[in-house]
Amino acid sequence: MSGAKTVLVTGATAQVGVFALPALLAAGYPVLALSRQAPRGTGNAIEPGAGCLIWLNPDSVLQPRSESADAGQAGRLGEVDVLLSCGPVELATRVATACAHLRRVVCISTSSVYTKQNSPDVAERTLIGEIMAAENTLSHFCREREITLVLLRPTLIYGCGLDQNISRIGRLIRRFHFFPLAGRARGLRQPVHAADLATLAVQLIQAENLQSLESPAGGGNVLTYRQMVEHVFAAYGLAPRIISITPSLLVGIFKALAWLPAMHGVNSGFFLRQNLDQVFDDGKLHELVKFNPRPFQPTVADFSVPGYARALQPW
Repeated sequence: MSGAKTVLVTGATAQVGVFALPALLAAGYPVLALSRQAPRGTGNAIEPGAGCLIWLNPDSVLQPRSESADAGQAGRLGEVDVLLSCGPVELATRVATACAHLRRVVCISTSSVYTKQNSPDVAERTLIGEIMAAENTLSHFCREREITLVLLRPTLIYGCGLDQNISRIGRLIRRFHFFPLAGRARGLRQPVHAADLATLAVQLIQAENLQSLESPAGGGNVLTYRQMVEHVFAAYGLAPRIISITPSLLVGIFKALAWLPAMHGVNSGFFLRQNLDQVFDDGKLHELVKFNPRPFQPTVADFSVPGYARALQPW
């Protein structure tokens, strides 16, 4: 993007954000990173390259001007040319409306909007409805202001232990050394590494004459859910110990064990979708930029937060 001055990153301490920050700095961009708890001692945590990094508190920059806790921080939004949303889409809309000179938005949402609208879990359906509404609001705002919007919907992001899908599988395998699957678990998947999404985001920020686009963003290979789980076993150096259980029986077992800490955040859809394909056509994205994501061959390192990124976590 010719003449881009400053990139604002939301979700800066989340799974894509922790890879996007060093990638943007290495590319020479001044970066504003939004976080309620600005990490301490991060001056040497990320190699700055030619760029610079400033942390902003969303409670300061998004308050009404009369209530702003820090007018200096709020004023920084006037410098923003590009918004990279690695966090909630609703937050991206709030931030975008506060950036007077915004020219481009790259928003990383989720392919769950394709697959979970009819989830058996009420909370999951509600969440997806909220995400879709936020996407629509952001798209409408960008059209009104003639802001270029690239809305990416990746599936099964992994790579730094902060996701709640593949990393959860890894935790269960590491703890129990076996994994239950719903029947044959033949549903197709295309996991994508968070670092590859970060690289893609920088490419989209740099691209000239970019047009607005909504697209899935998959990983470098397609495999079945069962094969994906087998690769996770291999990452830990374990032989696959997979127990195939009738989907209805597996859901019943889950409900009986839902009180266990290891089952926190898991719902019946986690098992029922294992036999459904969740691969989407991202051909337009590949035509637009040289997006070359790695195949799914995880290592143990992909299930833990990288050293530089630990300093970015609020815990």
